[in-house]
Amino acid sequence: MVNRRGRAAAGLAVMLLVLGAVLVAVFVMRAGPGGHPDPPDPFRSLDRSRDDRAQTTGSASVTGPASATGPASATAPEPATGPARVIGPAADGGACTGVDVGVDADLQGMIDAHPPGTAFCLSPGVHRLVTPVVPRRGDALVGRAGAVVRGSKVLSGWRPDGAAWSAPGFLPSGPGTSGQCRPDTPGCARAEDVFLDGRRLARVGERSAVTGGTVYADYATNTVTVGSDPTGHLVEQAVAPSLVRAVVDDVTVAGLVLEQVASPAQTAVVEARQVSPPASGSGWRVVNNEVRFGHGIGIGIASRGTVSGNVIHDQGQLGFAVWGDGATISDNQVFANGVAGYSSEWEAGGGKLWSTDGVTLARNDVFGNVGPGLWADGGNIRTTYRNNKVADNRGAGIQHEISYDAVIVHNVISGNGRPDKGWAWDAGIQIQSSGGNELIEVAHNIVRDNVNGIVLLDSGDRVAEQPASHGPHIVRNVWVHDNTVAMRRGQLTGAVADVPSQIFGPEARVAFDHNTYRLDPADGEFFAWQHKTLDWGAWRDLGARHDPHGRLER
Repeated sequence: MVNRRGRAAAGLAVMLLVLGAVLVAVFVMRAGPGGHPDPPDPFRSLDRSRDDRAQTTGSASVTGPASATGPASATAPEPATGPARVIGPAADGGACTGVDVGVDADLQGMIDAHPPGTAFCLSPGVHRLVTPVVPRRGDALVGRAGAVVRGSKVLSGWRPDGAAWSAPGFLPSGPGTSGQCRPDTPGCARAEDVFLDGRRLARVGERSAVTGGTVYADYATNTVTVGSDPTGHLVEQAVAPSLVRAVVDDVTVAGLVLEQVASPAQTAVVEARQVSPPASGSGWRVVNNEVRFGHGIGIGIASRGTVSGNVIHDQGQLGFAVWGDGATISDNQVFANGVAGYSSEWEAGGGKLWSTDGVTLARNDVFGNVGPGLWADGGNIRTTYRNNKVADNRGAGIQHEISYDAVIVHNVISGNGRPDKGWAWDAGIQIQSSGGNELIEVAHNIVRDNVNGIVLLDSGDRVAEQPASHGPHIVRNVWVHDNTVAMRRGQLTGAVADVPSQIFGPEARVAFDHNTYRLDPADGEFFAWQHKTLDWGAWRDLGARHDPHGRLER
């Protein structure tokens, strides 16, 4: 009996040793040079279950529109996109407990007279500023219902001037020069906009061009000339370069209308960043405001900042801009920005990130901007674009450019781009000279009727372009799956390059799969790879990384 037990124990020990050896061998096979297992590799398991793929994108409930993995996915609902709640000043309710600020009060003097961390409650009415207020750390500027902060002065002393009317202005000695203008709008940097009854007048470049609804500013003589009779109307000229600007931490701006600001390019109406010397305030909360009619940027935010529940529109350059780490841009409506004529090839559109880590853009409604809708350009990593509605922007819908790891999921992207730009530019989702150190995942999006569909694009030999703090700018480690892409004749999805590129080789680890395509006509060439355009059959014939489990809906 003892001998049997001894033999059994010995046998069990041998089995355990064998099992241990097998596990060690598996670990070694999976380990990299440092002895650590490789991360999960979607390129080796593109046919895994839909549940596994949903977990990869962080969604336990919505598994993406029209996935090609079975009948259930064909009826999957569209992603819930855009703001999930009431936004703008009305959402704040006008409630505020703190120091009362009347419309004629010296707001900066009151800030200076109180300790950091004070809440200032702005009363209903128009609070005029000619220079930005500078809050202290932890301060809150909160609007009661009807509070407006306006960065303009009233123009008076009008006199007839031929078929127009002229008055002394509040102009600087010379026009601004910052930023790059489109060829058709050479005066885009002239930030001193003029408003007639709250409506921005269109600027013209010479006195003889003034007609109804337009304005000419003569900086040499400090004269403003308008083509509409100002009698009985309120005419204002923007003068303040920002309304709230500081590089201290934990400031709150809430429940306000902020408007009519002569902000130069790359400067915001509400600004937590400073270019020279470089500095920024972290932890700002800019919530439930309407930010309109700035000449540069609407909201400039930095690390740990929150921009939520705002209506941001009619900025001359950008709706918002972000530096730093860990910011959240959510539940905003961002529209009609980029209207001053700055070049979107330089910087104009809905919103832009630069040198960020871990920024989330979620549930925003971004439409009708003159430039890309949502744009990460320059050294951004771990960016999340989720549940946004991005439509009718004059540029790419989502443009992830010279950046790194990203998750682009559950967005509805439609009607974006400029047909005259050509090639494969201005896609609904455009991965441009960007690659994942781990992964760029593009999944469960609806992409329809954009100038192009989903395009991976390597252009301009930008491998070492700065900022490159996380490695070279190479299109690699991109997984495009479970999207629904609708295209008409002349629109493309795929990968292209105008420089020598590794994007087409296996080392790039680029894969499309489980996508559903709705093509008009169904037999057209809607797919791009290298320098070729392909129909559905030829696309799939390229191999395992070209939608082997994809579906064409006729």
